[in-house]
Amino acid sequence: MNWLNKRRTSGANAPPPEKKRRRWLRWPKLTLDLSQKQHRRRLGMVLLILTIAGSAFIYGNVKIYQYTESAEFCGTACHTMAPEMARYEKSPHAKVECVQCHIGPGTSFFVRSKIDGIKQVYAVLTDSFSRPIKSPVHNLRPARETCETCHTPTSFKDNIIKTITHYDDDEENTTMQSTLILKMGGWKESTETSQGIHWHVNSKVYYIAADEQNQVILWVGVEQEDGSLKEYFSRDMLTMAQSSFVEEAFANGEVREMDCIDCHNRTAHYVPYPGEAIDEAINDGLIDQEIPFIRAKSIELLSADYSSRFDAYEAIAGLNDFYAVSHPEVLSKPGVGGDAENPSFIASLEAVQAIYDETNFPEMSQDWETNPNNARHTPFLGCFRCHDGKHVSVDEDGAEAELISVKCNLCHTVPIVGRGNEMLVEAPVITGATPDSHADFRWTIEHRDVTDAETQECYQCHGQSFCSNDACHNLNHPPDMLFTHADEYYQRGDQVCYTCHQNILCSRCHPGGVIKNP
Repeated sequence: MNWLNKRRTSGANAPPPEKKRRRWLRWPKLTLDLSQKQHRRRLGMVLLILTIAGSAFIYGNVKIYQYTESAEFCGTACHTMAPEMARYEKSPHAKVECVQCHIGPGTSFFVRSKIDGIKQVYAVLTDSFSRPIKSPVHNLRPARETCETCHTPTSFKDNIIKTITHYDDDEENTTMQSTLILKMGGWKESTETSQGIHWHVNSKVYYIAADEQNQVILWVGVEQEDGSLKEYFSRDMLTMAQSSFVEEAFANGEVREMDCIDCHNRTAHYVPYPGEAIDEAINDGLIDQEIPFIRAKSIELLSADYSSRFDAYEAIAGLNDFYAVSHPEVLSKPGVGGDAENPSFIASLEAVQAIYDETNFPEMSQDWETNPNNARHTPFLGCFRCHDGKHVSVDEDGAEAELISVKCNLCHTVPIVGRGNEMLVEAPVITGATPDSHADFRWTIEHRDVTDAETQECYQCHGQSFCSNDACHNLNHPPDMLFTHADEYYQRGDQVCYTCHQNILCSRCHPGGVIKNP
């Protein structure tokens, strides 16, 4: 009987191989009977496992999403962002997540950011990303959706007294202080007027730039009450067909409406220039002010170009050789049982090396010069991109009618400068109407010609001690200063010249801009 069954199943009557396989592929037959306690228990266990697995999946994805939106991910996962991350952590916005300014809320921003992220990953893999990272970011969200959620224009206040401490390049690294009033201004509901620095964002101001970084301004348009534009052209553009040039720029989307970012363009990623960084380190006690020429030598080293961090470290450590020859007393400090290395000198060199790390990124070809800061007017032009005395409006006959003002007093008072033992503690005058003679910044040069009677009037506001300022009144210019100022610049340094002469004055005769070596 068994033999017969084998023949039946192994011969022509045997089921095809496909059917055999299908039997193995059949789903198991499940029976769910909730009336049975065992079935209910198994169902509850399955639902519990699915709930835990689903919750873990959702939680994991949420955490991954949150991480990809964090500053840590933006700054560390992508090594090209190392310079931006280093400066971001030193900025006043270090607790503000990158996405709050660079991306935005909602699904559309999320999708766009991830698409851009894929492009960036491709650029990293193919080593085709920009060195340095270009600025400004042209697709950055409008300032009214970012900056003004915290810094509302209605909260701007006027008359902020600011004291800036810096040091000279002489042997003593002499302390210098400049005190001035920043006229922050803004919109005033009581008078319905806008004045001061923040007039620029409370009014509609448009401009056309000639370069990607918006440093060369060709045209400025200020919207009037009737909706028309009052136009100012760079003198270089006066020989062109101005109307067609502006119309083409509007058609091509090259006209930008001024907002916060046009001045505060490096607010979260600002790289200080060498002089500013060294001044801050001396002020914080990280660099010993008693070391002769430490400021000048540090700035000289930080201003040089190096192919790697190692080369920069070696050059900074080379200060040891300079002081061994010129000031050997700096290298040693009297100690018990003989002389020992001066820890203050070693700490100062380490501080200079740390400043290099925080301000120079050779692997990204980035330093303080590659990304200009427009919130000031030194060492970059900043405000003077427009307020340079070279942007003019023209009348119907094509003649020059009006200049964009270059009067410093519109935004701040003339700085009161104290030097060394002559440090001044009194603040600038902040009450009363400003005399007409003070409206132009040239007053700092021309006030030497006031009469004795006029001097008595000066004392009514400033006090007699105001003029006892050796930082200003120790300068005697030779008669041929117009031709010898380059030599004077070398001898005295730019800080002394700029006390009275703002750096914009150089560009009036030197069209290439503010020059480092006049």
